[in-house]
Amino acid sequence: MSANADTHNNHNNHINNNTDSAHTMTSASEIVTTPKPLSSSSSLTSSKQSSLPPNQPNLQTSLFASMSWRLWVMLIGLAALSLWSAWALVDQEWTRPVSDLLLPSAQLDITSMATQLHIVATSIVALLAGGLLGVVSILLQQLVKNPLASDTTLGVGVGAQLAMLIVTLFLPSLAIYGGLYVAFAGALISMGLVFALAAPSRFNPLILILAGLVVNILLAAVANVLVLFFAERSNGMLSWAAGFLAQNSWHTSTMLAITAVVMALVCLPLLKPLTLMSLDDLQAKRLGVPINGIRALVVLIVAIVTALVISEVGLIGFIGLGAASLVNALGISSISKRLAAAFALGALLLWLTSNVALLLEPILDMQIPAGALTGILGAPLIIWLILRQRRERIETVTPMLTGKHISIAFWRWGIGVLALIMLACLFVQDVNGWGLSTDWAITQQYRLPRSLSAAATGLMLAIAGVLLQTLTRNPMASPEVLGVSSGAALGVILGFLLLPSLGLSAGAGMLLISGLSGAMAVLLLIIWLARKVSSGYLLLVGIGIAAMMDGVMHMVKLSGDPRLEAMLSWLSGTTYSAQPSTVWYLIGIALILFALSLLIIKPLRVLGLGTGIARNLGVAVTPVTLALLVLVAALSTASTLAVGPLSFIGLMVPHLATSLGAVKLERQLPLAALLGAGVMVIADWIGRYVIFPYELPAGTIAAIIGGGYFLWLIRKVPASANR
Repeated sequence: MSANADTHNNHNNHINNNTDSAHTMTSASEIVTTPKPLSSSSSLTSSKQSSLPPNQPNLQTSLFASMSWRLWVMLIGLAALSLWSAWALVDQEWTRPVSDLLLPSAQLDITSMATQLHIVATSIVALLAGGLLGVVSILLQQLVKNPLASDTTLGVGVGAQLAMLIVTLFLPSLAIYGGLYVAFAGALISMGLVFALAAPSRFNPLILILAGLVVNILLAAVANVLVLFFAERSNGMLSWAAGFLAQNSWHTSTMLAITAVVMALVCLPLLKPLTLMSLDDLQAKRLGVPINGIRALVVLIVAIVTALVISEVGLIGFIGLGAASLVNALGISSISKRLAAAFALGALLLWLTSNVALLLEPILDMQIPAGALTGILGAPLIIWLILRQRRERIETVTPMLTGKHISIAFWRWGIGVLALIMLACLFVQDVNGWGLSTDWAITQQYRLPRSLSAAATGLMLAIAGVLLQTLTRNPMASPEVLGVSSGAALGVILGFLLLPSLGLSAGAGMLLISGLSGAMAVLLLIIWLARKVSSGYLLLVGIGIAAMMDGVMHMVKLSGDPRLEAMLSWLSGTTYSAQPSTVWYLIGIALILFALSLLIIKPLRVLGLGTGIARNLGVAVTPVTLALLVLVAALSTASTLAVGPLSFIGLMVPHLATSLGAVKLERQLPLAALLGAGVMVIADWIGRYVIFPYELPAGTIAAIIGGGYFLWLIRKVPASANR
């Protein structure tokens, strides 16, 4: 981590509603909630405050009083909801007097003991785990001075989870002394990777979160591959990783209690250095703060605590981010008060979530992991955080490729795509090894439909990416990154579940409509947010929608419903279900949508200059925008319905088209369509034969290819920033 990261990002710190009044409080204890660099030490501030006229109120005192009042109201409200849900849980499960809940377990019968552990031990674990994750997120935000940093957004939890999965499958002897050490190594590696990617941009807030997003997606893709090939051996791991808090002993609560006490003792001597580090590096060093040592120690604390929580209860998403965000919203500046408030808010948030999950289990007749529920609640939290940044203008450091305008022979690219499709159908691997296939029946029945389906999907996602990047004027936008594809997938899943209960058939047509509705809902949300916040923050919508999708997938896996089990392969993004009788309909839909996108190029190009300029040039902004939204939703839904949600194709291909000389929109769109088709055909072919006779989903291969491209693109930020 570079030493000048703090000075570069001081103006990118937390923005909250109390910012204007907080500018008068320039004490050294102000940290990430203060958007401007501090210019004086706490002693100077004290002298300024002591020099106030006697009849002038102390603004700092009144502001802290307001903060304390709001903090207590929030704490009391959360505590009231948590206690109410806990009382409902006790009333539902406990048949003995309430006072018996506090008896030693040895004095209870087996049934009562199990119920006591299910209620009391689970509540203690929820309180401690949530509090620890809240403190971890505050420490991370203090470290990188980014209001969106947390164990979830920086990939710390996913790295720990993947490490435990790998050890469980291949090196079980390493976990003989417990999973803490394994999870710690995974958390440290993933966090180090995110920091290494963001370091060249001086930890630009947007780049840091994007690096976390990419690492999350890549590690999740690796985990999906392992789960596909070791389904039976990883079933227990998957159930644990979903974040079950229900307890059958006091072991976990004891471990977390010890961790909380030790962490408090460790953080006490760090309070003063962390407070002084809110100054710029030069001033902190002059005051004798070993900046690099403190940062390394904080990273170790974060990795150890996150690893311990994950090794005990599984992956719990967004609780730490939610607690830290509430602390920031309250405008608390003292690091000690921030840590204490984060612990209390995180504890209450996870306790409330755990109680709700336990209350819903008998209603839904299935186990509901608290981790999956926090993932589902993550999308509203991210949206709330984005709205809080409406006045924040992040530094525009956007990684993208540039190209020179050159003539493009589209017919050559078209022939190249057709040749790729033919090669993918004919050059195959079978029991006799590699060779050219001469069995036309197998090719027509299986290989050709899959290749054509992959080509049509890639074409539609690439077109949607070009349209979204032009419409939002954001080169990092795409259906996958902005959550449009996940919204379509959620719509399809909900339609599959709810349509039969309404007396409707869950056929392809109705599922297309439900998926279209989900995609449109996400698109309308994006356009609404685009008018309120900086365009860079729109990318965070995808993080929230993806988290919701992960939560739903965990629920699907744990439901045991055979109808939903069949959707798991579809959710991984595969062409396995492509049929000769339906693939031509998909090709027809793709070509029709491609033709419609060509017709809307001219108004879209004008609209990309801004709504004001577009109106002056005679463009009907609202109808054109609505038409574009419907077109993007149709492209995303059709591709998602065909092969499932995919990653990075819509983001990567438009940049490739630009780098090849398609600078103007009328050239970029058709070239991107051809490139998208080719990339998906290659991804599908690799997935079918790279580890023959087994298969990898095309979505997983596309995520790995696109993720690697994205990592390389992020590394180009310094060059982009210096231009």
